[in-house]
Amino acid sequence: MATSPTVDADGVLNVTISSNKKVLKNLPLMTVTVRRAFNRIPWAELVIQDGDMTTGKFEYADTSVFEPGAVVTISAGFGSDSAQIFSGVVVRYGVRIEGQNESRLVVECRDTATKMTVGRNNANYVQKTDSDILTALIGAHGLTANVASTTQQHDELVQYYCNDWDFLLARAEVNGMLVNVDAGTVNVQPPKADGDAVLTVTWGSNLYEFDAEIDARLQFKSAQAVAWNPAQQQIVMGEAAAPGTLNAQGNLKPAALADVAGPEVMRLQTATTQEQSALTTWAKALQVKATLARIRGRLRCQGNALVIPGALVAVSGVGLRFQGSVFVSAVEHTMAGGQWFADVEFGLDPRWHMMRDDVAAPLASGLLPGVGGLQIGVVKKLDGDPQNAQRIQVALPVMQAQTEGIWARLVQGYASNTFGMFFLPEVGDEVIVGYLNDDPSHPVVLGSLYSAGHTPPYAIEAPNDTKAIVTRAQHKIEFNEKDKIVTITTPGNNKVVLDDKDKSILVQDQNGNSVKLSGSGIALDSPYDITANAKGNIQLKAAASIEISAQADIKANAINIGCEAQAGFTGKGAATAELSASGQTTVRGGVVMIN
Repeated sequence: MATSPTVDADGVLNVTISSNKKVLKNLPLMTVTVRRAFNRIPWAELVIQDGDMTTGKFEYADTSVFEPGAVVTISAGFGSDSAQIFSGVVVRYGVRIEGQNESRLVVECRDTATKMTVGRNNANYVQKTDSDILTALIGAHGLTANVASTTQQHDELVQYYCNDWDFLLARAEVNGMLVNVDAGTVNVQPPKADGDAVLTVTWGSNLYEFDAEIDARLQFKSAQAVAWNPAQQQIVMGEAAAPGTLNAQGNLKPAALADVAGPEVMRLQTATTQEQSALTTWAKALQVKATLARIRGRLRCQGNALVIPGALVAVSGVGLRFQGSVFVSAVEHTMAGGQWFADVEFGLDPRWHMMRDDVAAPLASGLLPGVGGLQIGVVKKLDGDPQNAQRIQVALPVMQAQTEGIWARLVQGYASNTFGMFFLPEVGDEVIVGYLNDDPSHPVVLGSLYSAGHTPPYAIEAPNDTKAIVTRAQHKIEFNEKDKIVTITTPGNNKVVLDDKDKSILVQDQNGNSVKLSGSGIALDSPYDITANAKGNIQLKAAASIEISAQADIKANAINIGCEAQAGFTGKGAATAELSASGQTTVRGGVVMIN
């Protein structure tokens, strides 16, 4: 059964401070503050009376007792009872002097997990679950990991230039889990509130302050997470039902609150590819956050080491709407003047950790004010890049800059060393400009734009059957998707037509000469001469007949001419015929008939 914090506060407050495992006796403490919270690094501050104006010496500040890196533990209790409420390292300390001989040493300590918050890192995790990734991430800092198992395996999960702590929190939140750090152990677990309350506080007895609120706007009837499936070319969806009741506080149910202002479905979405199971987990995580945000507030009671994040504190005497067991999300212990108070927070901020401004690096890495989104540019110059970096000069009209423009790299569909695609926009063309790392000093031309002022070479029509490449001089490569025809045309109307509909290939020049390959054969057509010239032999063969005809003469000229027929041979002249030679002439046959 939960007890009253004042019952446990029997005797004089005792606070024990140890540095590097050595108890510091007779330490002139002025105040001690310890804070622990879900998704935060535990923190402690010691204010110690230190320094003598007459000697200029500081008993504690001048020694290594509280120098950065010293391991500090804090225990507190009443009478003979004592329990550890903090363990960590000194990260910062300073001296404050006020008035005449009033000086103090201020020591700030944090849990050793604070090392996860320092520095931005990059990592690529392949074929791992979130629990595998987070366990390894925590262990890499020499910390103890206690991570609930997850089943969704990521083909690839990338950590991009953020500190390990923020990456840890982001993945924990998406899986509906909370991070609770205690003395170098990082616990990543789903919220659990099915135990017994560790304390009972009542207004008028041992509840000194209470401030709580219910916000119906934070409750949703159901949640839905949506992504894109490129293989199926449709959206994929994960869903979660209405939020449950994590702890028995108040008498207003989440479903009733969701009816007030919440939509039928609270939608999460991403344009990336996600498994349905991952989307369902994400949707459930949203409802977990809604559950934890149903009732939020704080209370103050007598200090007690049992009050930690995740514990339950029974509250009574505050009305039906708020009484019951509150789920502790944070606690701040304050000890001063022989008093120990615990400021207990319950409920959690519904905002995702990734909504914080400092999680991602600043635009342009903070080198200068960054630029978001894309910009319109106008091409000013194609050559003369002062760095010979294959850039073109682009003006950004909205900048109204006094200079000619900026030099921008140009995206190509295929670019390699001395080969690739080579398409440059024309001077005066409207282009779309992006920026590397959102840095306005490093623009990239991503493509060109048609507009009412720069119309395309073809009308935009619903069937969308025409694709083409048309150059400034009207060189064309045209694709007819309906009839499956590819046409290559020059400005002088020389063309090649590859026609699947007609089952033909046509090569035609501007003089009317053509070669056509079709189901009927090969046809050569010319309004002028056709000349065949070979350095070697020319052979004409046909499985059937070969016919040669001319409206004028046919001449054959060679050193020797041999004509041989396997059956008959006929030579006939309609008017005259002549067979002659300057030498011997032979006419031979089985029977020779003349006239």
